[in-house]
Amino acid sequence: MNTLRTTALWALTTAFLSVSTAGAETLPDDAGANAQEQAEVDAINQLDSPDGPAIQQRPNGSSELTGVMVDRTITMAGKTFYRAFSQRAMDNRVIGNATIIINERPDARWGSQVWIMEGNRMYFRTQLSPKISEADRAAGEAVQIVEEALLRHQLTSAMSPDKDLGSEELF
Repeated sequence: MNTLRTTALWALTTAFLSVSTAGAETLPDDAGANAQEQAEVDAINQLDSPDGPAIQQRPNGSSELTGVMVDRTITMAGKTFYRAFSQRAMDNRVIGNATIIINERPDARWGSQVWIMEGNRMYFRTQLSPKISEADRAAGEAVQIVEEALLRHQLTSAMSPDKDLGSEELF
C-alpha cells in the first residue's frame, strides 16, 4: 500500500515538474513578444513623425480638462437657455476656459429656476417663464454677468496673499 502511494506521489511530482519546466521554456519567447509589442506601442505613441511636427506639451504640465459646460436642464425653456448660453459663451475666452454647470429646477406655477455654477460658486440665477424668447434674452444677460464674476474671482485669487487657502475657498 505504501509503495502504491509512493509511486502515485512520484508520478504527480514528475508531471508537475514537467509542466513547470515547459512553462519556463516558453517564458523567454513571451518576453520577446512582449518587448516587440511594447516597441510597436512606442512607435504609435511617438511625439513626432514624418507626417508632422512633434506634439507640444501643455506649458503648465496639467492634464486638467477645462472649457466644459454641463447641461442639467430639463424643460424646453431650460434647454433653449443652455443652447443660447453655450453658443455665446464658447466664443468668450474667460467663460470658454471655465468648467460650468447649468442647473434647472422646473416649477409648473412659477416657471423654471435656472442657475449657473462653477465648482461651489453660483454666478447667475434667474426665473424663466415657458416663453422660449425669454430664455434667449436671459442667456445673453447671463454671459455678461458670468464673465464679470469669473474675472473678479480670478483677480481676487491672484491678488490674495494667503497661500494656505485653496482656489475654492476664496470668494
